[in-house]
Amino acid sequence: MYLTVVVLAVIGFVIWKLVNNEDNPLDKLPGPPRRPIIGNVFEFLNATPRELFLKLRLFTKLYGDRYVVKIFSRRILHIHGVKDVEIVLSHSKNITKSKPYTFLEAWLGTGLLLSTGSKWHKRRKILTPTFHFNILKGFTMVMEERSRALVEKLKAMDGNEVNLLPYISDCTLCTICETAMGTQLDLDKSSANVKYKNAIIEIGSLLLSRLTKVWLHNEFLFRKFPIGRQFEKCLHTVHSFADNVIMERKKTWKAGEQTVIDEIGMKKRLAMLDLLLEAESKQEIDLEGIREEVNTFMFEGHDTTAMAIVFGLMLLADHQEIQDRIYEECQKVLGDFDHQPTMSNLADMKYLEAVIKETLRLYPSVPFIARKVTEDFMLDDLPVKKGAEVAVHIYDLHRRPDLYKNPEEFRPDRFLNGEVIHPYAFVPFSAGPRNCIGQRFAMLEMKCVLIGICRNFRLFPHVKGAKPLLLADILLRPAEPLFVKFVQR
Repeated sequence: MYLTVVVLAVIGFVIWKLVNNEDNPLDKLPGPPRRPIIGNVFEFLNATPRELFLKLRLFTKLYGDRYVVKIFSRRILHIHGVKDVEIVLSHSKNITKSKPYTFLEAWLGTGLLLSTGSKWHKRRKILTPTFHFNILKGFTMVMEERSRALVEKLKAMDGNEVNLLPYISDCTLCTICETAMGTQLDLDKSSANVKYKNAIIEIGSLLLSRLTKVWLHNEFLFRKFPIGRQFEKCLHTVHSFADNVIMERKKTWKAGEQTVIDEIGMKKRLAMLDLLLEAESKQEIDLEGIREEVNTFMFEGHDTTAMAIVFGLMLLADHQEIQDRIYEECQKVLGDFDHQPTMSNLADMKYLEAVIKETLRLYPSVPFIARKVTEDFMLDDLPVKKGAEVAVHIYDLHRRPDLYKNPEEFRPDRFLNGEVIHPYAFVPFSAGPRNCIGQRFAMLEMKCVLIGICRNFRLFPHVKGAKPLLLADILLRPAEPLFVKFVQR
């Protein structure tokens, strides 16, 4: 029964696409050899996240700055040249996310990450005050508290090797809940926290598997297969977790316990969720809209930052001299060991900031982003027609030898000596009108965590000089757990 439906759907899809196929300038660009009608479908069929990551790296090496992948008549232009990246990311009209992002809508809805047009502008306006200087100033207190809690957990490991991700993601999940959501996680329900984090990782894997199987692009068919049913189970887990966060905060907000910036501008924490609840009371957003943004920020605010910190600790463990420079900078800027970093202190940690940037250069949490072309435009000398998709390979951009000397080396000083010149050579938070709204929050959190760890420990690698195997689902992840030994100073 299902096989018949699949066959008929594919046949109908092919016929429709053939009828609507037309000459296109993108078809003249290089790329993997395309078969008649189906294009490059078999190049990606059933590819694992690891295989897909390697295949895209190979295509970049073989076909250069621009190449095209064709799925039936869908044309995906892949780019990583800095001029092309600037044109695409700075474009004021072509800001719509491409087709694969629609697979995220069942999870994230059309919140800030996935919305476009007037809805995107309205949501951005509502949420921007969350990242005001005075609000972030208050958030650093929570970040420092969470960093200290992480340090105590690592001390309890007594110098044994630690699988980084569970510890770091616990820290970042607690941080985003206590800051942006204004809700403390119940430590007695740690199993729920673990289920939530595991469900997010599984969602990424399931969505990538769906992407590589063209017959699963149809929503109805996807839901009928086992992969779709497993996706539903994961959705239930993450939505229940986020709904609980909303309800907890709503109780205190209704009781008038929300905190704001007082009349003389003194710091009082205001959660992002408070702004959303206030907007709801003004009928500027409904409960479903709040769910969209909470699910979006719960994911983006903990998982992306966690991966950046994990890769950063891996790199530091392999470079003792860089650890020493961070420790010396901590001594110089912070002085007293018990001194809690202020916003001013964090701004003065220039070398630590360079370390974080170099980590994000080598291991950007989001290795590529994609746009749907909603109106014709010129990519320098190349006409790109409406309906095409453009994939920006941030991972490959950040490792270009014409932009970075010895690009495979971990050298934080490149961000201090003027080596990074072009404004679009380094875009771990994207750039242009759809840049990441929470990038300052993420940088502050990463600084707080790395300060806490480097002041208290020396880090040693599991295997010195080893390069992690990478895979790509929604985020860039290690294919295997990363272990580091934390030895108290």
